[in-house]
Amino acid sequence: MNESSHHSEPALLKRLAAGDVDAFQAIYDKYWNHVYGVALRLTKSPEQSRDLSQDIFLKLWTNREKAATIENVEKYLFTVSRNLVYDFLRREVFIESNRRFLQEYHGYEPPSPQDLAEIKSRHEMLEAAIQSLPPKQREVFRLHWIEGLTHEAVAQKLGISRVSSKTYIVRALAYLRERFSGTGKIF
Repeated sequence: MNESSHHSEPALLKRLAAGDVDAFQAIYDKYWNHVYGVALRLTKSPEQSRDLSQDIFLKLWTNREKAATIENVEKYLFTVSRNLVYDFLRREVFIESNRRFLQEYHGYEPPSPQDLAEIKSRHEMLEAAIQSLPPKQREVFRLHWIEGLTHEAVAQKLGISRVSSKTYIVRALAYLRERFSGTGKIF
């Protein structure tokens, strides 16, 4: 097996399904930040996010025999992450003794109608600015920033290099920052 196929996702997943700890470690190292980020975004608790992320990878390891059937590791881990975090949040919300958690999680003032109108206006301005990007920049921007694909995934999907993906993002962000500079809005 050559070096590149040795580290490709399908090869890693087959090795993981066979119980290869090194393959599991490679997947863990590659996706830890992504899984932790999803958990943190949903729980807003670094400690709980670490615990849930470990549970997610534990679930991957305990169900490793099914790993060879996974087509997209990132999507699989995102789905498992989201489901485990939602399960955690449901448990926390419905446990009466967890008032402190509920107060912290929901301890904010709901946005006023004026805030909502401002948010909507900013969203519309941003959407119009994104639409004014050149087509390739717009496509790369949407895939990377809105859909959350990595530069490698964007490059592979669009048949461009990873460097080109990064270059399009840098140019798009520069354009958007310039467009909104001085307005105090969006960027």
